[in-house]
Amino acid sequence: MMMMKKSCSTRRTQKKRFYSSASQEQQTTNSSAEKMLSIWLTRQAQLGNLDDDLVIVINSIAIACKQIMSLVKAAPLQGNIGLAGGKNESGDEQKKLDVIANDIFLNAVQKCGRSSVIVTEEEDHPVLSATNVGNGDYVVTFDPIDGSSNIDACVTTGAIFGIYSPGECDIDPTQSAEEIMKNCTENANQSGENLVAAGYCMFSSSCVFMITTGHGVFGFTLDEQIGEFVMSHEKLQIPDGKDMKRIYSGNNGNVQLWAPELREYVKQLQTGEIDGRKGDPWSYRYIGALIGDFHRTLLYGGIWLYPPDVKATEGKARLLYEVAPIAMIAEQANGMATRGKMADERVMEVKPMSIHQKSPMFVGSNSAVLGLQKFLKEH
Repeated sequence: MMMMKKSCSTRRTQKKRFYSSASQEQQTTNSSAEKMLSIWLTRQAQLGNLDDDLVIVINSIAIACKQIMSLVKAAPLQGNIGLAGGKNESGDEQKKLDVIANDIFLNAVQKCGRSSVIVTEEEDHPVLSATNVGNGDYVVTFDPIDGSSNIDACVTTGAIFGIYSPGECDIDPTQSAEEIMKNCTENANQSGENLVAAGYCMFSSSCVFMITTGHGVFGFTLDEQIGEFVMSHEKLQIPDGKDMKRIYSGNNGNVQLWAPELREYVKQLQTGEIDGRKGDPWSYRYIGALIGDFHRTLLYGGIWLYPPDVKATEGKARLLYEVAPIAMIAEQANGMATRGKMADERVMEVKPMSIHQKSPMFVGSNSAVLGLQKFLKEH
């Protein structure tokens, strides 16, 4: 009898352990699910941090990013490298994937039915949504492939997006097509302070989706086994102080085209004099794609320099759909993003005069940008 009781007791213990193990596994599964971008966005909506329509727009952009990542990886095999044979409004030669990615983004955002106006680098004019023209929904802007000149060499590229508050784009049926376009174009020209969400998707060794909705910066990495973006970076802060890596980024090949005071600034970065550590120079890193260089700055700290030069007096990056979204991310990560001769103009406050207006930018750790401002005032 004793042996039988012991055996029953053992079975009960094993059964209890099985239930405990199953419960732990279920908790782990639930915890993992909470980290998926789509579920995280839903939770943010439940917390009142964003509305349901914005969740739909962001999810649509994420789906487009997955499609584009797949195309980028297979570009050499599918013949999607090289030029498409045209130029965009900014004067850049279009790569084949520029055009393809643009179509994918347009299709995704238009079909989600939550955007009235779409602005993209590859389109000369704003695209009016076929489903919701004039209903006051979000103004969505994007650069479908930032750094597309890197595609053929399989170097980091990505997509940048900004989602602006609806504003006003009332459609009067009696107006001409030109008048309607003018109204909606003016509505799209908003400062970064009207951004309700901004982010980028980096196509590199991993596919990383960075997003802010005004409540911090979060990063999600694509898990290709399940086909979902899963949280990998929570409440990111640009390193500063002793945690900041002394790294500067910018096109060194163009330094001689920069203003004299900026040339001297770079010289002092290279010697370490800029922060009183002569003989201990700052490290230099440069990918040549805004997303790649900014992503490194976001994770490691330092400063990214994109000033005007004698060939591009207003810089080359576009304010509405590249510079302002990156600025919002930087500020939400406790960094700074400025422009101007003294690097003291806050990027987020600048309202573009046209949808493809260009802008310079200095972005990075607070101490690094403040150090630049101090240097420029003294020189």
